[in-house]
Amino acid sequence: MKHIAIIGGSGATGSEVVRLALEANYKITLVERKPNGLQPKENLSVVKGDVTDLESLTEAFKNMDVVISCFGPANGRKAGNLMSVGATNIVRACEQNGIKRFAFMSGILQSNGHELTFLNRLGIKFIRQFYKEAYKDKIIAETFIQASSLEWVIVRAVGLSKSEPTGKYKAGIKSKVSPFNALAFADCAKCLLDAVENRQWTRQIINVGKR
Repeated sequence: MKHIAIIGGSGATGSEVVRLALEANYKITLVERKPNGLQPKENLSVVKGDVTDLESLTEAFKNMDVVISCFGPANGRKAGNLMSVGATNIVRACEQNGIKRFAFMSGILQSNGHELTFLNRLGIKFIRQFYKEAYKDKIIAETFIQASSLEWVIVRAVGLSKSEPTGKYKAGIKSKVSPFNALAFADCAKCLLDAVENRQWTRQIINVGKR
């Protein structure tokens, strides 16, 4: 049974990753900055860990096989350097614990848009102006992950919503997804969990959108 550490597991997508992972009989550890109130149960434990604190992550990742990251800033327009610092610390903590597999949730705004339609490229460029800080910080985060020795998978998701999940998604390297056709949180979570086992996605950037 693989033991997966999930960062951001209390968020909209992360909580769905947790649910699906437990249904798939994985052992899960939630790594939370404030774990108070989160109750452990069968195959689910909770430990304290902060993405801005390398030492806490190194301790939290002991005996893990895989890390899935769904964390992000509370305000995308005031992102600071949370993503780059957090991704750097996650990678270093993985390396210090001998963990190879790492799935990192990013966003389609990071795409250069070459694989998308002309109108979608324009839309991405327009929206990116409102999230310049987050966009630039994620560039640093993704670049550091790609330069690492890990078996990383970067999942660039389209816009997400609380819509009813279908259990399906469209995903692949340079997949021609529709950025503004919202994908259910649970379907994005399924893609992140599938990245744990899909060896064809190793060290690749995957676009994921609605099927």
